[in-house]
Amino acid sequence: MDKAASSRNVSKWADLHRDILAMIFHKLDVRDIAMGASRVCISWFLASHNKTLWNTLDLAKVQQVEEGLSLRIIMKKIIKFFDINETRQNLRYITKLSQGAPKNLFFNLDAYIQEDDLVFVAERMPNIEKLVLPRWCFQSKKSYQFAFSQWRNLKTLIIAHDNLTGNFVFQEVGMNCNNLTNLKYFGDLRKNTAKLIVSYLQSLRRLSLQCSFVRNDEVLLLITGLKNLRILNFSHCKELGGERIPNQEEITIGNLKQAAIQNYVILLLCPKDNCRVCKAQPKFCMFWSYGSKIWRNDEIKELEF
Repeated sequence: MDKAASSRNVSKWADLHRDILAMIFHKLDVRDIAMGASRVCISWFLASHNKTLWNTLDLAKVQQVEEGLSLRIIMKKIIKFFDINETRQNLRYITKLSQGAPKNLFFNLDAYIQEDDLVFVAERMPNIEKLVLPRWCFQSKKSYQFAFSQWRNLKTLIIAHDNLTGNFVFQEVGMNCNNLTNLKYFGDLRKNTAKLIVSYLQSLRRLSLQCSFVRNDEVLLLITGLKNLRILNFSHCKELGGERIPNQEEITIGNLKQAAIQNYVILLLCPKDNCRVCKAQPKFCMFWSYGSKIWRNDEIKELEF
């Protein structure tokens, strides 16, 4: 009797309309759909191909691990960080079901993405409009060229850049992504980086440097050099001393405000002396860990995810 009742219950679930199943699947994360729900029965497998389920792929949720500082958890995090095969396996399962539908793709801040991973994603998800790339993104110029040549519809780019991984190829972005109007840069904004952004991303209207290491000289270059810029988020940044040139006045926040007014740019600042976010910031060595907790939020709504 129990087996018969169980069989009838399974049959009822399997007979649900696909649109109803899709509404239920929306409550799951992408891995639960790909690795779980899609394998229950043929009806669920077909429902898991609903394109609305795959509009946004938030891989950060897939890669979340336990918090804590025990040796077991630390070792688990290290193994998870370098488990490239797991990342590729997740991507393979997901792309089989999503079939090129995703428009938003978010990697975890500390995901470890190699060249083949980015090429694989770009080939199978050409319609990306909003992209979040991780800190550890080891790519050759060739892989970046291919990826951004596929993502010509890209409108919003959010990158966590570590100089240990080399320079980010803003030139390839600028050459291929004419619709890009929003950029969030999280990292150490150096003079070369600011020059590249000005040289190749003139279409930018919104730029966020939230919680980055910055120098006022480079920020001034962005304000005056990006001719279509309308909003610059300068909140919660760590200001570093710029290169001192003899007989040249130091660039201050006042200079940045004046330049913003002259160039019709809205400059978003936080009250440094009374800002809870800034007061909570740790020393340099722990800054990346701290940033990972808040970088999904932003004062510019287009750059939240």
